[in-house]
Amino acid sequence: MKFAKRAVAALIAALLALTMVGCHEAKEVVASYDDIEITGGMYLAMLLEADGAARNLADEQNESDSAITDYGNVQIKNDGKVIDYYDYVKDEAKKLIRQYIATETLAKEYKVTLSDEDKTGLDSYVSYLWDTYGYGVMYEENGVGRASYTEYMGNAGYLRGNLFEAIYGKEGKTPITEEELKKYMNDNYCIANVITENLSQTDENGNTFNLTEDEAKDLLEKLNTYADRLTKGDADFETIYHEHTESEHEHEDEDTADKTADNTDADETTDETTDETTDETEDAPTAPLDSHATLLSSKETGSESDNFDEIYKMKVGEVKVIEGEDAYTLVVKGDISADPYYIYSLDETLRQLIKGDEFNNMLDEEGGKLDIKYNNGEISYLSPKKITYDVY
Repeated sequence: MKFAKRAVAALIAALLALTMVGCHEAKEVVASYDDIEITGGMYLAMLLEADGAARNLADEQNESDSAITDYGNVQIKNDGKVIDYYDYVKDEAKKLIRQYIATETLAKEYKVTLSDEDKTGLDSYVSYLWDTYGYGVMYEENGVGRASYTEYMGNAGYLRGNLFEAIYGKEGKTPITEEELKKYMNDNYCIANVITENLSQTDENGNTFNLTEDEAKDLLEKLNTYADRLTKGDADFETIYHEHTESEHEHEDEDTADKTADNTDADETTDETTDETTDETEDAPTAPLDSHATLLSSKETGSESDNFDEIYKMKVGEVKVIEGEDAYTLVVKGDISADPYYIYSLDETLRQLIKGDEFNNMLDEEGGKLDIKYNNGEISYLSPKKITYDVY
């Protein structure tokens, strides 16, 4: 990335008067409802978000063998309709306006605000994206100031997350039940002990080369030997793991083992020094029972793990060597439902996966019911056609 452009950020911002925002002020109101206002800078942040999502969707729908070079000539398929690319981006940006304003109005209804911790987290998050990750270069090039982006993310990220919790959290108005959470987890996640041997290697110069047939055969034989020993009960995975990695067992002393057992037993009473903490915090498992277990997820979660379908179908305790095109993998299937750590640690993720789309659609619908005033002239001027990515 051309991070040198940060040094001339002020000049870039001035030149924007000739590109995206022209003689319009960044604080020009694009949309409003009661005392809630969407400024030009905030709208441009939404427009960039909508354009990025539209590009990803266009890439997914691209049936050509070549990459898309001009998104303006693309049509997006959405809800059974075919929409010109830029029309789709503008529609999605308006949806973000509705969701923003609905978040603000519902936050008042549910008495949801940003805590001091949220504000600190927001500042740190924006600082990382803006200064370290390089967002500042691109966003300022497209007319979005740091203050506008911070205000938008305070709503779209932190306030919206708190509102989601107020509705669907454990203490929310319409909480997701424990049964729903467990069902979704058991349907879309599993755990396993995994050892993977890749069929290619990279040397110190960064050059990648495939293993020879004999080398690949040796790797497969080694994993099959491990599998035989595990199946016959001649060794457990802990032993195989340390043998494979040429590492030593980490032995727990008796006191440590007792403490671990206490932490995973929800019926045990806690030490007197923790009386001020909640029962939930006292009983919360801090680590998985099996330190070597790998958490695997389905396509439904948006992040599919390698070989998930095949591993998911295995029985608990079953041992298998999976021969893939790029790697050989030794797998010992675990039981995710038997370890309370996973339902606890995945709680927020599971709630979002189960109700995230419903929540966003609800915000859009609630925003659509409001008498939002749009500055159509400003929206027309701040066209997605003017977005530029030529800054990296």
